[in-house]
Amino acid sequence: MTTATKILVRHAAEIKEGVAELLERSALTHMGRHWGDAVWLGPTGRWSDLDLEGRRIQSRVLEDYSRFFETMTVLLREQPADARRALEEADKTIRKILEQSALSSIDTTDEARTKAIKAVDTQVALLERLYDVGDGADVFLPDTNALLYNPDLEHWELPNSDRFELLLGPSILVELDELKVNHRNPDVREKAEGLISRIKGYRGRGQLTAGVPLRNPLSTLRALAAEPRVVESLGWLDPGNRDDRFIATAIEVIRQHPRSAVTIVTRDINLQSKAELASLPFIEPPEPPAKKQQPKSRSQASSRTSGRPVATVRRPPTS
Repeated sequence: MTTATKILVRHAAEIKEGVAELLERSALTHMGRHWGDAVWLGPTGRWSDLDLEGRRIQSRVLEDYSRFFETMTVLLREQPADARRALEEADKTIRKILEQSALSSIDTTDEARTKAIKAVDTQVALLERLYDVGDGADVFLPDTNALLYNPDLEHWELPNSDRFELLLGPSILVELDELKVNHRNPDVREKAEGLISRIKGYRGRGQLTAGVPLRNPLSTLRALAAEPRVVESLGWLDPGNRDDRFIATAIEVIRQHPRSAVTIVTRDINLQSKAELASLPFIEPPEPPAKKQQPKSRSQASSRTSGRPVATVRRPPTS
């Protein structure tokens, strides 16, 4: 399973490749320090204008790096001042090299490449400071859509995971309560009410916010009580949008489990798209037992084997 740290390390490697690609099309010239009786003591390097393709590469790498830096900022927001300062100083170095808009003290593009790569590596190294509150189990965050599709949580099996925790976001029970009362489809209302009763029943096994066993030793269930601080998460998330709050919850869980595999579980294509944009892995929920037992016609079986497996992890592109 993929951890947030591994995703960011891969993303960082792609950024470094982009920096190298940009600097292959870049050039530095230097002005003289002596101007008659005066001596210029500041930086002498000046970036030459990029050609059109260079500008396109620059735009792509800057956008890619900005996404990476925003995620790093969210994950490291509670770290001590020296860590945040190191992150920001490295950011200034990288942006000066990518933007190429000011006088530079750098002598050559090779030196610029070395400085930029070192700065990205400095940022990635800060992830090692993060404490992981988990016990090594994989973490899966199902949305309401996934829970209604397969409410038999005790029989969930998830790909490539020998031990996992199902984590219920704070809005799940609220949304289920709304569905059981307001949904126009009586089947959905009945499913929502049944799922609420099932989740409440798990409290007989212990405190939900601390985690209760579902199927020993495979799975546990835990509920989050606190809403995410969306304004301190990714800048494009809207606090008034339920899917965006779900993404913010996933980011917060990743911040607490940087070396654990944290994966969203959903069949909602819009939420899947937002997960891709946030560089979060996602899967679809396992098939409910009733569907597993249904015999398939030859044409259905052929169609199934020719498509992607339902529970295969979708790893989002990092560029």
